[in-house]
Amino acid sequence: MSLGPLLAFCIALLYGIPSLFLYFTSIYIIIKYQKVFDSSFFTMFIYDGIMNLFTYFVGFYMMRLSSITCYDCLLYPIYRNAAAYFPMNFLTAMSYHMAYVQYTTTALISLNRLTVLWRYTFFEPFWKQYTWLFMGFVFMAPFADTHRCFYYKTDIVFDEDTNSYGLLSEMPITLNFQYLIPAMVIISVTSIVLNVTCFLKVKKINTQKRNKAEFNFVIIMCITCVVQALGCGLSVARIYMAEKKIAILLAAILPFVSDGLTLVQPWLLVSFSNAMRGKIKQMIGIHEGTLPQGSLMVRSLTN
Repeated sequence: MSLGPLLAFCIALLYGIPSLFLYFTSIYIIIKYQKVFDSSFFTMFIYDGIMNLFTYFVGFYMMRLSSITCYDCLLYPIYRNAAAYFPMNFLTAMSYHMAYVQYTTTALISLNRLTVLWRYTFFEPFWKQYTWLFMGFVFMAPFADTHRCFYYKTDIVFDEDTNSYGLLSEMPITLNFQYLIPAMVIISVTSIVLNVTCFLKVKKINTQKRNKAEFNFVIIMCITCVVQALGCGLSVARIYMAEKKIAILLAAILPFVSDGLTLVQPWLLVSFSNAMRGKIKQMIGIHEGTLPQGSLMVRSLTN
């Protein structure tokens, strides 16, 4: 086993474990304290969290754990014999399917923030009532493309050069990205437009609230859009530079960018929601006084 895959695996664990803990903790707190986190934003956060956790574990099995599993290592049974018990083309399909879901969910949350900020009394009840319907559509719609992955066999192969297992699909990578790449570009641009529009809307809020709301939203907008755009750019480069040496570097970087898009949400929530930070501190035994009234943000952004 080379140092590269092992080092990448350790780095992934270094940020993955606390991120997963924070994700599960945040979702638990939102569900337990529904009256405190009573907004459509947090409903969407739970859905987004479930989708992201599923994406993370699929990627962890397909790319992370397989890269450090040698032919007769302790974990070899979950790869060498897995195809006999589980359809591997399902994992291939999900690796592309969840890209659609992640990018579209980001755009959907951006639309939620903009509309609720624009007219809270109408759109907040509307999102609360129909959020799960929209989310169900976001999850199901990509099957219009990703169902093709089920028509191609996926095998688990052992690579003697890297001394590790990997999933190899008969479906050409160009077909995998045939519709996904254009969709990623269009959805990323849409998310940017929605976020910029929301930023301009926030600037019209009265000065006392605007400064904090504007600063916090700019941070959220920048992180979300940069990570999403970076992932989109790397995916495009991976396709058009597949025959060049840089493709090896892109293949090494892309999983980290994917993890960033998948795991950044709970960190953003904890960073910009006083209520969430307070509940986490309370859960681990750190008790604080009531937060100053001025410390709260515009309710439609982070409640």
